[in-house]
Amino acid sequence: MSQNNRLLAWQTIGVTLGRIVLLGFWFVAVIWSYRQIGAQPDGIAQAGFLALALAGLKLFSSALSDPLDTDVLRQVPRFLASDPQRAVAVWRSAQQLRIAISAILICAAALLARPIAAQFMGDATQAPLVILAGIAAALEILFRGHLADCQSRNRFTRFLTYEAALQVLRITGLVVAALWFGLNAKTFLTAYAIATFALLIVAYLGTSPDRRAVWRVDVPVMRDSMTYLRWVAPAMLLSAVVERLDLFLLTSLRGAAEAGLYGALLPLLLVPEVVAGFATHALQPRISEMQGGGEFIPFWTGLLKFTIPLAVVAILGVFFLAEPLISLTIGPAFLAAAPVLRVLATAVLLWVGLVPVALALVVMSRPRVTLGITLVQACVIGTIGMALIPAHGALGAAWAVLAMRVIAGAMICAAALLGARKAVPA
Repeated sequence: MSQNNRLLAWQTIGVTLGRIVLLGFWFVAVIWSYRQIGAQPDGIAQAGFLALALAGLKLFSSALSDPLDTDVLRQVPRFLASDPQRAVAVWRSAQQLRIAISAILICAAALLARPIAAQFMGDATQAPLVILAGIAAALEILFRGHLADCQSRNRFTRFLTYEAALQVLRITGLVVAALWFGLNAKTFLTAYAIATFALLIVAYLGTSPDRRAVWRVDVPVMRDSMTYLRWVAPAMLLSAVVERLDLFLLTSLRGAAEAGLYGALLPLLLVPEVVAGFATHALQPRISEMQGGGEFIPFWTGLLKFTIPLAVVAILGVFFLAEPLISLTIGPAFLAAAPVLRVLATAVLLWVGLVPVALALVVMSRPRVTLGITLVQACVIGTIGMALIPAHGALGAAWAVLAMRVIAGAMICAAALLGARKAVPA
């Protein structure tokens, strides 16, 4: 390995570990927040409102920002040395689109707040929460543009500094809200939005003057970006909707209390998926090479000999220790959700044990298959969720997720095996 490649490898490891540590701090803060909120007289309902608001926030910030991030990371590194002005124009065009999207999102949240609150939360008086979620999502979309700028130019020290500062400000805001105003869904989102706004201002002032000139429009660059985004954005939007459809259906069909029991469990299940995501991201370049050389199937089956037993042990641990786990983390107020945790943990851990490496191969090599599987996921969780949630509430939503993961996981693994065998040289 060359000196440059070694430096890149160590840099990648350092950034990944740094992000895991920062995510850990935020994970603890969210768990602590649910514990504080759950202890209040209307805590379960407030937890439901918060879970739904965060799901909506992440839905729109991910679905609307991920395609722009991808476009910046796709183009900017290519032009940094050969055409630095073009690289600036690419990022600036993406940021102009972010500004337009954010303005539309805030206006839509303000205009539709009452019907959204009435339909999904069962309480039109929660309209201010919808507006807060829209503002927070818009600010996050804008801030993520600066993170993408740091990534595209390999400025990872600044990238981690921004992420660390954001977590510090958000956690500080939550503590202040708990001490002075009482922690609930509205004060949580207010602290979240203020922290993002503060870092957005710092990031904007800290970038170069040509990047700050967001009023300059480069029409050819904008046209190129739009050509790419018109295909990528719908697929990413659908994927983001599928990821949170269970919570939206549950809140709409059974109300905030059921969503509170369900939503408070989601941070507990985030850890294995994030770890698997980081690991798969690190393996992606090697997976592509292995596919071409016919090494993918032996590598994957060898990895499964480790991940499947680990997943089974973890599932058994959650099955027998669900109640103590809930009591020690989100608090005794959520003990009624123990059966839901057992089903959701089975779904997530089976997926993490079997699917991520296969999914990485399918996403890289078979985009149409990926979109088709995403459509199947939406149909499965929508159909089974509509059938089970009205009668079984949060447990019905969990069974819908398990069914979706099993069906989609089987399709992904089959597609990966087929793709890997076709790629084996004769």
